[in-house]
Amino acid sequence: MLKYIPILILLSSSFVINAQSDFAVGFNGNVNFPNGQFTEYFGTGYGGDAHFLYLLGNSTIFSLSVGHNKFDLDVDAFKAKANELGLNVNFNNEPGFSTIPILLGAKWYFVATKKHGLYIMLEAGLYNYQLKLKANIIEPGSSGTPVELEIDEKGTETMLRISAGYIYVFAKHWFFDASVNYIVLTDAFAVNVPDNPEDAEAITGSAQTLNYLSISAGMNYRF
Repeated sequence: MLKYIPILILLSSSFVINAQSDFAVGFNGNVNFPNGQFTEYFGTGYGGDAHFLYLLGNSTIFSLSVGHNKFDLDVDAFKAKANELGLNVNFNNEPGFSTIPILLGAKWYFVATKKHGLYIMLEAGLYNYQLKLKANIIEPGSSGTPVELEIDEKGTETMLRISAGYIYVFAKHWFFDASVNYIVLTDAFAVNVPDNPEDAEAITGSAQTLNYLSISAGMNYRF
């Protein structure tokens, strides 16, 4: 999927050339808060996205965004669960779950003045994910012989992002954008710890729908 990013950027750039005054580009930083089952072994994540905007009149903005987000594994929570099962776990790397989303969407103003705007936004698209985990696990009754475990799950699935935000225009070409976002990741891979302590190799990535909240803020430049 990554090979299509330059193509999308090139297409967006060609649009800008043809309609300078109606286009903008920007970058947002994100702080991400997992919900539900996503919180079992993952904590707060961080990321950002670059986006290309087409402004249609005074009420609608269409967008294309490409981003990256990273969630570190909560090692303490994972080890606590493993200890309950009698497993001794030592990690050999910095395990984590990362995503690269590519989204198309539109935002609609429901309050707008010359300087300020409140909007809602809906985006959908694809995300490329990777779940990495490498560890040595000693099973109960194994005489201290470790089992080497390595998970490196990759794939591409669909994603939905719903947002409510605020825009402030502070210069002729520049505007600030902040939003609260709800994200749904379909068939994402999360860590699954087995119920049977004799089966350490069953610690795997488990495909499931995950969701999280995100707070996003950044700058945009209108041509």
